[in-house]
Amino acid sequence: MKGKLFIAEDQPNFRKGLLKLVGKRATDWEVSGEAANGRDALIMMEKCVPDFLLTDIRMPHIDGLQLAEEIRKRGWLTKIVIVTGFKDFEYAQSAVKFGVLDFITKPCVESDILSVLDRIYAQLIEESQSQLLVDGWKRQHEDSELRAAIMGMPCSGEEVEALLKQMKQCELHFLRIPTYFPLEKQYSAQDVPLLQFAFTNIAGEHLTKWFSGGFRLFPLNASEWALLVDRSASRMETSPSWLQILSDSILHYLRLPLECSGQGLCATMEELHAGYRRYCQEGERDHGSTNESLLNQTALYEKEKEIVTWLMSEDNSRLARELQEQAIRISQLPPQTAKIEALLLAAAIQRLVQVQFPEWQMAVLPIEWDSVYKCATPEDVAAWLQRYLNEFLQSHNNWLASKNDNPVKQAIRFIEESYMGVCGLAEVAAHVHLNPSYFSNLFKKETGESVTGYIQNLRVQKAKLLLKSTDMKIFEISEATGFNDSNYFTHLFNKIAGVSPKEYRKQMAGQ
Repeated sequence: MKGKLFIAEDQPNFRKGLLKLVGKRATDWEVSGEAANGRDALIMMEKCVPDFLLTDIRMPHIDGLQLAEEIRKRGWLTKIVIVTGFKDFEYAQSAVKFGVLDFITKPCVESDILSVLDRIYAQLIEESQSQLLVDGWKRQHEDSELRAAIMGMPCSGEEVEALLKQMKQCELHFLRIPTYFPLEKQYSAQDVPLLQFAFTNIAGEHLTKWFSGGFRLFPLNASEWALLVDRSASRMETSPSWLQILSDSILHYLRLPLECSGQGLCATMEELHAGYRRYCQEGERDHGSTNESLLNQTALYEKEKEIVTWLMSEDNSRLARELQEQAIRISQLPPQTAKIEALLLAAAIQRLVQVQFPEWQMAVLPIEWDSVYKCATPEDVAAWLQRYLNEFLQSHNNWLASKNDNPVKQAIRFIEESYMGVCGLAEVAAHVHLNPSYFSNLFKKETGESVTGYIQNLRVQKAKLLLKSTDMKIFEISEATGFNDSNYFTHLFNKIAGVSPKEYRKQMAGQ
């Protein structure tokens, strides 16, 4: 992300010097305009509102203070720093009421300007991340409500109905990847999050082309998605066989099968759930999908809430203690009841992990329903459950330990989770709440590698996996691994791997 900077300064040489200094932060800032007086600056900024204004306080026509006042009157969120002489300092203090963030006194040195550029950029990144988080949380909440309505769990009826009304002709579909481990591909459990991202990326591109913004795609679990499309938003060129085109595309690029099931128009919560019940009854499915649909959904939801309560307890030992008591209780039940209770607890844990901790390896591993059915006694059922609980507790303990990591370990984990999107030094430093310059030195000291170098190497490694294992196009792999420019991706890949992406794919195909 680059910030847009505007410079308003009436002294040509000083303005030229500021432009030269901004060039030293070219990866962070782009100059959206420059002006020699406040009046021209305001006219130019109205065409492209900047993120940051660096302005002199004394200029012809409109001075820096008046310019700051005009910016606030227009409701712009532009951050303002004023350059002033010592004699203007008291005068400049009155600018605080117009939201001026800082003052740079003349004469100033290079480090003064660069320090302000770095500080304002860090603020922009932090605010941008906060807004993305808010938007992300809102979207997750809405998807969660729709998911609950579809699966027949408690939810806000008003909110679901309002979301459905946003689509004039809401049509419900279910998409399912039966396996992430086809025989012809050597995918591992660690590859699944990247495959899921690639799937949603490819599907999103197609759906945007066919339905513009009139669709919602969200996961029900690690391998099934609900898709709501607004048929009224369908473009003229959208093929009647668009679902088949989507399936063919996923098979072509990822070598993964995709099953699609349309359930018709849905305008109410009841129709959403009826569609899901029909979907669950269709044909032969994996035991996980079939058997989970047979469990009491309300009981499953309540069990999930109970586990969340244990997880959020300040007593870290409570989760293990409560789960152990559950296993003991189940071992004392009649065999059939024990099986149902064990599966209920396991299914609740799996759904919780898939939604809250999708990066955990157990999030993509199916429950072994057949193993439970073969248990002869309640003790056998409890023993099966105990193995599942132990895996969950181990994953949770590892997660707790990771929360206490030092900033560099936290940063590495953040990079590994975020490399597919906007992820640079500024974003990583903001995540661990450190100054970018200080954090950059700390990271290099501990890892022997720069933050940027680490991110680039990780992205190239992930790109290698997609080049080797899928038929995705080069530009699609570029986007899926966090590169905005496919030409830059090719250049960097060649620099790190020693060959172009195309050549690497050929080499892997020949092995």
